[in-house]
Amino acid sequence: MGTLRGDNGGGERPQDGGGLPDLPPEWGTIIIPDDAGALDDEGTSIRRQFRRAAIRRTWRRRLHLRPEPVGRATDDSPGLAVPLLIMSIAVIATLVSLFAVAWPRRNPNGTPQLAPPSPAAAVSLAGLSLFDPKGVAVQVRDLTPAVILLVEGCSCEELITGAVEAVAASKAPSALVLVVAVRAPTLPSGLNEKVKVRALADPNSSVRAAVPFLAPSRTTAAILVGADGKVLRAVSSVTSADSFDTELANLAVTPSSTA
Repeated sequence: MGTLRGDNGGGERPQDGGGLPDLPPEWGTIIIPDDAGALDDEGTSIRRQFRRAAIRRTWRRRLHLRPEPVGRATDDSPGLAVPLLIMSIAVIATLVSLFAVAWPRRNPNGTPQLAPPSPAAAVSLAGLSLFDPKGVAVQVRDLTPAVILLVEGCSCEELITGAVEAVAASKAPSALVLVVAVRAPTLPSGLNEKVKVRALADPNSSVRAAVPFLAPSRTTAAILVGADGKVLRAVSSVTSADSFDTELANLAVTPSSTA
């Protein structure tokens, strides 16, 4: 073993209890093992902490966060787990909100929806053509006033029968009932003979496309068309004539009599 030498190299012991300076008290008790291999576990733990600290610093720079305070790089430190969790929740909430806004809304309980009246932007169907079961074109202007029932994908026997009876009992019994689908539908039997009913085809869905209120949907609908071919009322998700029977009186009003 060598001897501790003072500054003069003479082998004399330093005066006043000299020797190596005391270690900082916060270092605690330091034990130097005889075998350096005993420090492998502590070295591995320290290297792991250094790697974690380096990863945290990298992500903080990428996320433009404030530098991590000294002393946070420990096994018990939450690191970036909490900030990343908060950011993930915020991103998910934003995406859910966007999907909720963009997702097409449907009528959950199937209740009829009425188109709001807008006289300034009245829709006219007078220029449209429909086709009878033989493929002969028929102008809508020649079939008004009328109740047009859009029944694509539905036999709708009760709706058709109810609409015919409602027209017969209304103040406009001369109004036609036009049952329209992509292909001319089959009419139910036993309809009231006081009302003229026609089954017509609309292969391009031109009637539905002409009414902005109905264009986005494919549900059964009823359209009340005046004698001038203009739409007086449109009802979506209709299941019975009760949804529009109070409006049938408007079909008896001719364009010349409107003020």
